[in-house]
Amino acid sequence: MKRNNKKARGFSLVELMIVVAIIGVISAIAYPSYQGYIEDSFFASMQGDVKVCALTLDRLYTNNFTYAGLDSNCTLWSPADGAQANSRYTLSVPTATASAYQICAEPVSGDCEGRCFRFNSDGSETVNDTACP
Repeated sequence: MKRNNKKARGFSLVELMIVVAIIGVISAIAYPSYQGYIEDSFFASMQGDVKVCALTLDRLYTNNFTYAGLDSNCTLWSPADGAQANSRYTLSVPTATASAYQICAEPVSGDCEGRCFRFNSDGSETVNDTACP
């Protein structure tokens, strides 16, 4: 009687479980980093949207010589190129006097965590943990 001494080819269950564990560890490290990258991208997009709104207000000022009572026609959410339902930040113009304005951007979640942004008519920017008044 002849016996076939060829080894079976393939992976054992232990080898597959080791690969799954390694992929799990890599995923546990990579996912939070990716989420941080996404948040940073939306924050940068919001800053651009705030500055576009500021340019709109400045353009209206050149026609009316006042910021007070202007309908700014700014998109009041960010990212501005998306639908409001998918927005990450809410933009507002709480202060608009005859000669100055302030644009505020707050996360839709309501929790600033260092991501609330203020832009003033003099060009100064503030990033902090407190919401706009």
